[in-house]
Amino acid sequence: EFFHTFNTLYTSQKQIIISSDSSPRKIPTLEERLRSRFQWGLIADIQPPDLETKVAILRRKADTEGLLLEDDVALFIARQVRSNIRELEGLLNRVLAFSSLTGEPLTVELARETLKDILPVVDRRSAAAEIVKFVARHYGLKVSEIKSRNNSRQIVFPRKVAMTLLRNLTDLSYPEIGKIFNDKHHSTVIAAVKDIEKMREKDPDLDRTLQTIQDHFS
Repeated sequence: EFFHTFNTLYTSQKQIIISSDSSPRKIPTLEERLRSRFQWGLIADIQPPDLETKVAILRRKADTEGLLLEDDVALFIARQVRSNIRELEGLLNRVLAFSSLTGEPLTVELARETLKDILPVVDRRSAAAEIVKFVARHYGLKVSEIKSRNNSRQIVFPRKVAMTLLRNLTDLSYPEIGKIFNDKHHSTVIAAVKDIEKMREKDPDLDRTLQTIQDHFS
């Protein structure tokens, strides 16, 4: 029946789109007559959307609502979803609705607050030490070094990464994160998180590293 339906549509010059997790030649249960017809058309390998594509989708969605979505907010929401576009749009709709109802501007903090009950958050008591240990090991450092007052670049950068991950993956406040790192002032933590978030926008390797670590703890 499908074969005849396909032929009818094809001879009527209708556009036909078929999706599958394998190419026609790799589907053993597919009839040869269907396989040959499927291979007449354009076969495209569609990968999960990258960060840039997800941000573009969010901006376009917000634009249709007549709203301006700032880069940092779009990036924050985009990083919460790996590939499901409906889920991505659902998160944006929730943030937009909350902003509209409360009259508050669209900021990262508003998005974080709005989505806190549905985003994966690691328990603060068991996770903080593990996250710091993971980052230290990733950069070839000791935990004592990353927590120290040493301000050399090889220490400061991983420390900023750890602070950012603690902020994104736990419900620890800025002052609480500062205490973990030898009583750093909360303003130092805020600056560190901003630095890393700006850097990851322009550095795909850093973004992948952070995403990999976040996925490990999510």
